[in-house]
Amino acid sequence: MTGVRVRGCTVAFGGLRAIDDLTLDIPANAVTALIGPNGSGKSTFVNMVSGQIPPRGGQVLLDTDAVTGLRPDRIVHKGLARTYQVPRVPKELTIDEVISVPLLYARSDRPLPGGARSAADLARYCGLRPEVTTRCGRLSVSDLRRLEIARALACRPRVLLLDESMAGLSLEDTDQVIGLVRDIHASGVTVVVIEHVMRIIARLCSHAIVLNQGRLLAEGPPPQVLTMASVREAYLGKGFTL
Repeated sequence: MTGVRVRGCTVAFGGLRAIDDLTLDIPANAVTALIGPNGSGKSTFVNMVSGQIPPRGGQVLLDTDAVTGLRPDRIVHKGLARTYQVPRVPKELTIDEVISVPLLYARSDRPLPGGARSAADLARYCGLRPEVTTRCGRLSVSDLRRLEIARALACRPRVLLLDESMAGLSLEDTDQVIGLVRDIHASGVTVVVIEHVMRIIARLCSHAIVLNQGRLLAEGPPPQVLTMASVREAYLGKGFTL
């Protein structure tokens, strides 16, 4: 499995450092939570690692393979895929079309999870209920979240970044997506989960990284991290309980 290493990276918007000389490791063979208060740099971190926003100095590596400054499509080819907080799929396309594009252009012989061989297989694997000929404009929030995951998996990633992929889901749908993420990880993919619901983090993740003001505040097993005074003060509140 593949880890992600960030070394001395900074991303600034004018005078604001959204990522501030950040160094951290996302371990292989783990489901890692990336958490922190709003404005802590989580989304900027995902945009930086996936190539949408190049860092000002520093390095981003997939294991020992430097991807700093590469175009997003080249980083996908190297083995990193992501989802988005707000699903970005054209309403006029069908489920099959959305998943088939990365299947065609991923240029990798890495296996798909669940023994999938086609867009329809990936749709079923991710729990999409509508027919693959259904247009995206007719999908529910839950199915759009699952479609985002299926499209990212079609890139055959070694590392998968899930940016609030369970936001807005019912408890039943959340439980199903947690099971899906566990299965993806068991297939050999390193998974990074950005979520604000600590119940999800506690159930799903074996490692947690906390950002605050673009810097690393804490990291370690979630039960340990979520009880740290510094994390409670900056993010959870002193009265937080799981």
